[in-house]
Amino acid sequence: MQYTKRLVNDGNVNENSDLNNYSGVLSSIFSSASVGQILDFFLDHKEFDYSPLEVAKKTGLAIRTVFREIPNLETKELIYKNRKIGKTNMYRINADFEGVLLLEKFALEMSQLKTGHKEELIHKYPVREGI
Repeated sequence: MQYTKRLVNDGNVNENSDLNNYSGVLSSIFSSASVGQILDFFLDHKEFDYSPLEVAKKTGLAIRTVFREIPNLETKELIYKNRKIGKTNMYRINADFEGVLLLEKFALEMSQLKTGHKEELIHKYPVREGI
């Protein structure tokens, strides 16, 4: 992972130029909120494979968005082409990949947070604009 230094002077935050070009592992996977929706769908429906059209219908995303994001998820080995029906590729979550197992565990933990714990996390890890 790439880290950058932050300098705080008189209440002004100055970030070095590396931060403007920052690209970590999570930002490369979650290039948009759509990726999260697609991964949520696949994690919730692990037992079957789905066409991009089915993913679009079930998630409410535009078909073009799904087609744009699938190659990135394939490259990261989070999903894979399971089979082909006619000209249609069918995709499935890569349940054998440790990264998917950890992502599933993370999603489960986040969904089970108690309200009190959410407040602690918000104070411990405040959300910053532009991230």
